[in-house]
Amino acid sequence: MQNQPTPRQEQILALLLATKTGLCIDEIAEQQEISRNAVKQHMITLEKNLLIKTAHLKFTKGRPARNYILTEQGINHFSKQYSWFCNLVLSELKEEMGADGFADFMKRLGRKIAHSLASQFTGKNAKQKAEILTTIMQNLGYQVTIEKTENSATITAINCVFHDLAQEHSELCEFDRELIGTLLDNPIEQTECMAKKGCACRFKTEF
Repeated sequence: MQNQPTPRQEQILALLLATKTGLCIDEIAEQQEISRNAVKQHMITLEKNLLIKTAHLKFTKGRPARNYILTEQGINHFSKQYSWFCNLVLSELKEEMGADGFADFMKRLGRKIAHSLASQFTGKNAKQKAEILTTIMQNLGYQVTIEKTENSATITAINCVFHDLAQEHSELCEFDRELIGTLLDNPIEQTECMAKKGCACRFKTEF
């Protein structure tokens, strides 16, 4: 299991984030005011954890030195404000469209995504469609289970991939309902919703 970077290693990662061309051990040691050997040990750990990599050789004080940059994993180590930005965009859309218009927009988006996935459901019966839908939702990041009877299926997601946003904008749930209903080509009933303080999101369909 990968260990979290130490405070000093976080400082080194921040240096590399701010220096896109990379830094060598001597340059990091100088900026951090620690020994070269100490930096080298930190770099070994960071490289082992796939947070940094060697970019190329550079010459410092007349001798070649390994130049380090962040990997994609290293860049993604730093927190991003996706949720904040999404909330900003959704709030603006809702203000321009109105609550009903925004809900209709989410339904249209759900149908559009469903149509792009429709080929996977061609020629399948109702139970097979429910199984395929469960796999698609799992691939999208949902922790999903399915309970089937002779005449119905209940799909349960114990997480919501946009839970925080859905609490602010309940219209987002229209996306899930429209996506699921369109892919199953059958009416669905949402019997529980995490955005409304439920323990899970449950969708039931009758065969």
